[in-house]
Amino acid sequence: MKVLFSFLLFFILVNDSAGAPMATSHTVQGTGRPIAVDLLPPGPINGKQQQRIAYLTFDDGPSTNTKAILDILDRYEIKATFFVMGHEEPYAMKGYKEIKNRGHVIALHCFSHDYSVIYRSKEGYFKDLNRLEVFLKKNFGITSNVVRFPGGSKNITTRQAATKHVVPDIINELTKRGYIYYDWTIDSRDGDSPYVSKQAIIQNVLKEAAHQQQAVILLHDINSMKNTVRALPDIIEGLKSQGFIFDIIDDYSPKVHL
Repeated sequence: MKVLFSFLLFFILVNDSAGAPMATSHTVQGTGRPIAVDLLPPGPINGKQQQRIAYLTFDDGPSTNTKAILDILDRYEIKATFFVMGHEEPYAMKGYKEIKNRGHVIALHCFSHDYSVIYRSKEGYFKDLNRLEVFLKKNFGITSNVVRFPGGSKNITTRQAATKHVVPDIINELTKRGYIYYDWTIDSRDGDSPYVSKQAIIQNVLKEAAHQQQAVILLHDINSMKNTVRALPDIIEGLKSQGFIFDIIDDYSPKVHL
């Protein structure tokens, strides 16, 4: 009887623990910096294992590559999140419409990507962000409360003595205004240079994803980054082979901060 009671008590404690909210962390590739990921554990699959989720995110678009990216995502029936800038070229104006019409998420990156303006002051940041919001609302009826900092919430510019206080001030104000900001758990490094090879981009993603349950992947939608497009099908196939499904960034996604 004592043995049975002990077993039942152990079973209850284990199940209570498994159902509790969880905070975990990863290390950002190539930096050694921990990244905080606050999330609830995903539900079981067939009662045996937790679901792995990959979030494909594209910064800096729309670009001349946007349609090709969207075509690949359509082929695999995957939705992604595009952290866009303020581009007024004809191809970009078509790109915003295509992203929206195909059911992907358009989130806020920045209008100019000019660090000297964006990170000069809290006021400079919000002036640039508001310019993007007005542009998207006026031209496409798009609104969003989801934000990604240019360069991420911790970058070289904002670590400098003269500006290191700016991002914490911006984050506090973003929170007050009801925005949510997202970094990433995997940097594909495709944004480093147009000469980063297709194979390097694929390897950077899949190597890091192998150790993650919730993978927020940084990719770029930039005119010169043709290898991102070339790498994307193999990234998707590789993630699927690792057991990932795909989702979009929204209010309920794991909050990923550098």
